[in-house]
Amino acid sequence: PYALRFGAALLAFAAAVAAGPELYNGFASAFDWRGGAAIAAAAGSRIDAWIDPPPYAGRAPVVIDVKNADPQTMTVFEDSTLVVRGEPGVVETRVEGPISPIDQKATDQKAATPQGPSPERRWTIHGDGKATILRGGAKAAEIAFAVTPTGVPTIKLTENPQTNISGSLTLAYRLDDRYGVAGARADFALPHDPEKPAPRSLAQPPQAGLETPATVNGVGDARSTIDLSEHPWAGAHVLMTLSAQSVSGKSGASAPVEVTLPQRPFHNPLARALVEERRDLILDPDRAPKRVETALDGLSVAPELFDTPANVYLGLKQADATLAHARSDADLLDVAALLWAMAQQIENGDATQAERDLRAAEQALREALQRGASDEEIKKLMQNLREAAQRFANEMAKDAEQSPQDSQEQAQDLDKLMDRMEDAARNGTREDAEAMLDQMQEMFENMRSARSAEESQAERAMRKQIDELEKLLHDQQALRDDTFRSDQRDRGQRRGQKRVPGAQSDQAQPDDGQQDQGDNDQNPQSNPDQQAGNPADAELGQRQRALSDRLAELQRKLKSLGMKGEKGFDDAQKDMQEAEGDLKGDEGDQAGQGAPKSEGKSGKGAAVDAQGRALEALRDGAQGMQKQMGQGQNGKGGYQARRKGPGEQQGDDPLGRGREGNMGREEGSLRETAGGAERARRVLEELRRRLADPNRPVDERDYLERLMKHD
Repeated sequence: PYALRFGAALLAFAAAVAAGPELYNGFASAFDWRGGAAIAAAAGSRIDAWIDPPPYAGRAPVVIDVKNADPQTMTVFEDSTLVVRGEPGVVETRVEGPISPIDQKATDQKAATPQGPSPERRWTIHGDGKATILRGGAKAAEIAFAVTPTGVPTIKLTENPQTNISGSLTLAYRLDDRYGVAGARADFALPHDPEKPAPRSLAQPPQAGLETPATVNGVGDARSTIDLSEHPWAGAHVLMTLSAQSVSGKSGASAPVEVTLPQRPFHNPLARALVEERRDLILDPDRAPKRVETALDGLSVAPELFDTPANVYLGLKQADATLAHARSDADLLDVAALLWAMAQQIENGDATQAERDLRAAEQALREALQRGASDEEIKKLMQNLREAAQRFANEMAKDAEQSPQDSQEQAQDLDKLMDRMEDAARNGTREDAEAMLDQMQEMFENMRSARSAEESQAERAMRKQIDELEKLLHDQQALRDDTFRSDQRDRGQRRGQKRVPGAQSDQAQPDDGQQDQGDNDQNPQSNPDQQAGNPADAELGQRQRALSDRLAELQRKLKSLGMKGEKGFDDAQKDMQEAEGDLKGDEGDQAGQGAPKSEGKSGKGAAVDAQGRALEALRDGAQGMQKQMGQGQNGKGGYQARRKGPGEQQGDDPLGRGREGNMGREEGSLRETAGGAERARRVLEELRRRLADPNRPVDERDYLERLMKHD
């Protein structure tokens, strides 16, 4: 009996080995109540299976082979969809790994047939996994999925955040993602210890949407100008985090960066104080009310001494009383709103109608650019801004008492800036138009700063003496040129009158300055003798005496202004007197009353040398005076040769560079630096001034003309 039992077990084992993978199906078929016809129908039922890649991948669906039951491997994108369509109850799908089914109820309602439920089933593939498709209990296909992850988008700053003078913030950043970026934004938060709760604020943290690059997938470098100047947090030190949203739905963020939120510029000191108290009240509602109340009490002290207007005084007292009786956050918000309204009223009350119109036109255009207004609306707003800017520029020029030439140049620069701004807005680069708005406002702010920085009486006197020194240098150079030409003319006359054997040797000797004479002949404009006639020899000495007297008077006035004596000016005085003596001695020689010079030079030749030394000494004295003025900037005085614009330092050229030239404080393209338009205007003024100087060499003036013609 045991041998028979062992034989039966051996036969069952042999049958299982022979059945192989079909063992389960064969065994289950013995217990299938549907009978042979049902099994045959299940074996012939149709199965459709495929992979739908996610939309961001931009790929076509991939069909799964269900005719071969051998294991197969497929590489798919993350978040792809597995779709299996077959007769319900006959076709079955088993999944393993991070593969989740999609809401089957919604699928059934969407694709249900009159005969029954939907024959389609869907799964989302999140990671590497496996799916087995069965037909009537028999394996039809076995697929292993190798998933390609989408990754998260990246965003990072490429430049330091730039604060614009209008109160906006310009950010330059780079976006990157494998499939594309759908959007980006900037979030701000107050700095705090991560182990402690975040500080409380009465206002929600600011957020700002960022521009994406104008590429197909939104990947690349981009710039955005965001305006949070009127937010209650404006002016606070915050943490800024940039975040990006990819087309795949993933999010990525940059490392937090500490920045100070720019705020709207207020020129009135009382308005600035009220805005600061409003910010403190918003950011620290638990402890700041007492400090703000004390500050309001201080601002309302002695209104008759500080010329505080009655309406402002009453507003301060009302804010103080409201704050003292505040019992909730809503009451504190009312006080903050009152402080902001008062600051705006005080600031706008000091502004002229032209300035208010300019601000309104700027704000209207900025809002239109941000919402993507039509070209017709942009054109109309640009025309309003152009008219308002022109009225404000005329008002500023009138208050500053500018010359007609300077006013015309500013008007031309403003028109060019407006034209470029309008072109940028129409061509779709509206972020560039917003940047030009900030540039225009910065130009007007520089003009306002120059107007508000009134000169003292001592500064005006010092400026007058600096102008006199420049004229003195110019006149001394002109006198030296006239003396040199007169000396050359006298030598030519002597050579023509004397034809002696020794004359040949004289002609063989090189003449001092002969090359200079040739240069002057090639440029008739630089030789005044050819236009106004040769100066009388008797006038040279008188002109030198007059220049010497002017230098003595200049030294006397500089000392009266508190300037120390300069050795260069003393040396120049001596050289001028020596040149005067040489000129008078030469006049005596020509009259037959003097003796010839022992050094082989005429009196005029020696005078030319003395005048050259006088020029060098005058320049040394001017440099020494500039050093004294530089010390005065540090606390011993207040003199400067040219009014500096915002951000400039003493000794900067109009480009903002120091004495080192290209290795100065600022580097880079002029248009990328702050105040580019105003500084470019100063460069043009300097080029025109140098071009108008007839004593400059021909090559230099040709070069300046080429610079002026270069757009």
